[in-house]
Amino acid sequence: MVSRQPFLAHLHEDEMNSLVRVTQARRYSAGDQAVHEGDHDRTLFIIVKGSFDVILHGAAGAVPVATLTRGDIFGELSFFDSEPRSADVVARGPAEVLLLTPAGFDRLQLARPALALKVVLDLGRILAQRLRGINGRLATTDR
Repeated sequence: MVSRQPFLAHLHEDEMNSLVRVTQARRYSAGDQAVHEGDHDRTLFIIVKGSFDVILHGAAGAVPVATLTRGDIFGELSFFDSEPRSADVVARGPAEVLLLTPAGFDRLQLARPALALKVVLDLGRILAQRLRGINGRLATTDR
């Protein structure tokens, strides 16, 4: 199993400062909904403080499927494919995120193209880890 490494943990201080300049900070209280399933927003959320529950809705009702904490991200699917949000994401308590919009990412690409590439590659790493985790769970349920 691959060890979990926070999003962009390998960035140098000047790179992190450049990234922060193209994001916006947002705070949440317990129970605040950061993302609504079905919304058409492409913002990527980077958790700086606190934790969030990811909730899927199906025939069984609302089902919490993951808890995300500092260093995790959410919103990456819509960030890449422009499709509606696939889940609700709700703050478990006081929390803070950095919001990276497509426009902010475009500014980063123009100002620091190598850094923008690092962001995309790390998003790919996290998506691959999540997919491998799902594949592992599916493989054990098939047996």
